[in-house]
Amino acid sequence: MPRRYLNLTPLSEALASMRRTFPPLDRAETVPLRLAVGRVTAEPLYAEYSVPKVDIATFDGYAVRSEDTLGAQDQRPLPLADCARINTGEVLPPSFDAVVMIEDTWDDGGTPWIRKSAAPWQHVRHSGEDIRAGELILPKGHQVRPFDIGALATYGITMVKVRSVRVGIVPTGSDLVPLGVAPAPGQTIETNTLMAEAYLTRMGATCRRYGIVPDDPDLIRDALEEAVAENDLVILSAGSSAGTRDFSRDAVGALGEIVFHGIAVRPGKPVLLGNVGGKPVLGMPGYPVAAQTVLREIVGDLLAWWGLAAPRGEELDVRLSRKMTSDLGFDEFVPVSVGRVDGTCWATPHPRGGGIQMAVVRANGYLHISAGREGIEAGEEVRVRLTVPPAMIASTLVCIGQRSPALAELQNCLSDTGYLLHCCNASTMGAVLAIRAKTCHAASVCIPETEAAWNDLVLRYLPGVDLLRVQVARTELGIISAGDLDTDNLASFRFVNRPKGSPARILLDAWLDREGVDAGRLAGYENEVRTPGAVAAAVGSGFADAGVCPAGMAREAGLRFTPLGYESCELLIRKELAGDDGVASLIRTAQSPEFRERLRSLEW
Repeated sequence: MPRRYLNLTPLSEALASMRRTFPPLDRAETVPLRLAVGRVTAEPLYAEYSVPKVDIATFDGYAVRSEDTLGAQDQRPLPLADCARINTGEVLPPSFDAVVMIEDTWDDGGTPWIRKSAAPWQHVRHSGEDIRAGELILPKGHQVRPFDIGALATYGITMVKVRSVRVGIVPTGSDLVPLGVAPAPGQTIETNTLMAEAYLTRMGATCRRYGIVPDDPDLIRDALEEAVAENDLVILSAGSSAGTRDFSRDAVGALGEIVFHGIAVRPGKPVLLGNVGGKPVLGMPGYPVAAQTVLREIVGDLLAWWGLAAPRGEELDVRLSRKMTSDLGFDEFVPVSVGRVDGTCWATPHPRGGGIQMAVVRANGYLHISAGREGIEAGEEVRVRLTVPPAMIASTLVCIGQRSPALAELQNCLSDTGYLLHCCNASTMGAVLAIRAKTCHAASVCIPETEAAWNDLVLRYLPGVDLLRVQVARTELGIISAGDLDTDNLASFRFVNRPKGSPARILLDAWLDREGVDAGRLAGYENEVRTPGAVAAAVGSGFADAGVCPAGMAREAGLRFTPLGYESCELLIRKELAGDDGVASLIRTAQSPEFRERLRSLEW
C-alpha cells in the first residue's frame, strides 16, 4: 500500500525545527595552506612578521637624502653627489630617506643629475606598511579565497585551522548505474551525489560519496548506520518519497527518529529529515532539480548554521515576462533566464518540475515564489537570485519560442562573439506575444513555408510592428511509417500526432484535406506528443504506425518517409532592436557562412 507523508511542513518551520534540533558543531581541523581554499577559518589568523620587515625601495633608481636635493629645477639641475644605486625591493641604506627613479635622472660623466627635488620618504615602503607582526590577516569565519593564499603565505602562514563538517552521501536505487556506464532502458546514471559533493565542497564541507545501494531495506539501513558513524551529516539520495520502493523513511525510523517528512516546497516536497544518534540524516529526492532545491535551501541552510559559507548569488530586481500561477501555501523555486531588453531587465521562466534538469542548465537565476502568493502577474517586479555573475546579464540575449536543434548550434556559434543566447521554450503564440510585449530580444517560430501560415500565425498578432525575419533552419517534414502508406490503408494505421498549431499538425491536416481523408477516421489522431523525437520513437518501437517528423529522423530510424512540405525556423526581431550590439551579433552569426556550414554538416 502506498505510504503518505507524515505532514507537509512549511519551509520556514522546517528550517527552524532543523536548527533547534541540531545546534552548531564545534569541530575543526588543521590543513596545509594550499588545501585551505574554500574552507572557513575556525580561528583568526595573525601575521607572523611585518611586511616589509625593513624600509625598502619601490622603484629602481638612487637612494638619496631628500635635503640634498632641495632646489633642483628644470632650469637649475643638481648632481647627486652622495647617493647609492638601488633596485626595487632592496633595503634602503642607513642615512638615506628617499628614492629617485632612474627615469627621472640622466648621467653626465658618471654622475647622475636631477631636475626635481625629492620629498622625504619618496618611493619608499616603510617597515610594516603592508602589515605588522601580530596584526589580523583574516577573521574567524572567513571563507578562504584563492587570492588569500598568496597573502597568507607572504605573512608566514603555512597551516590553517578550518571549520570541519564531514558529510556522507549515500545513493540508493536499484535503477542506478555509476558514472561512465551507459544506462540500459529503465536505468539512470547516478549523478545526484556527484552534484551534492561539488556544491557542498564549495561551502567548505568534506564530502564522502558511498557506493550505490539497491532498493533493499536491510542494505539501506546498514549503509546508513555506517555513514552515520563516520560523518557529521548524512544525505540519502532518493528513496524519500512515498512509493513502494522508497525505504529511506523506514531506515531512518529504525535507527532514530523522524524530525519531518515532506515540506511545502516545489520542487523538493518529499524531503525527509531524521535524527540518528544526534546527527542529521536528510533524505533527498531523486529528481535532479528537486535535489538541487533541497541542497540549496535545506542542506545549505544547515551548513551555514554550522558556520560554513553558503554560496549565495547576488539578487537583482527585474520584471516578470509572463504571468505565473502558484499554489498558496507552497514555497516554489522557478529557474529563469534574465536579460536586459531595451533598458529593462526581464525574467522569463523555464519549465517547472523536479526532473527537468536542463531548465536549470539553461537558466541564469531562479525566482522564489513565497508560500503566501498564489501567483505573479506579467510585468510585476520580482527579485531574482542570480546563478551567474551580474556582469553576464549585459551580454545575455533572450530568445523566446520553439527551441529547435539549430538554435542550439546558433547559441554555440554566438558564444564566440562574447554573447550568450538563452532560449526559453514557448509556443508560436507565446513567442509572438513576447515580441509584442518587448520582453525578449528575439522570438523563435517554426511555421510551414506558406504565406497563409505567416499571416495567420504571426502578422495578425503584430499589427504595425516592423519585423526582421532571420531564417535559422529549413526542415523537410513528412509522414513516417514502418510500411507503405497510401490513402486507401490509412484507416488501418495507428497515428501519433503533434499538438494543434504545430507545423507538423498543420501540414498533416492540409495533406488529409487535399487527399479527401477524414481525420476522424485515423486511429490515434488525438494522441499528441510534444517532440518529433517522440514521434520517431513511437513509430520505431511499434507503439504507433505513423506520425509526422523530419526527414532526417526518418532516415536515422530506417522508416519510410512521405513528404508533406517544409517548416522554416526563423528568428523574429523588432527592427528597433537591430542596432543593439548583441542583437546585431546574433543576426550576423545566424547569417554567417560558418553557421550555415555547421548546419549542413549536421544535415539540418
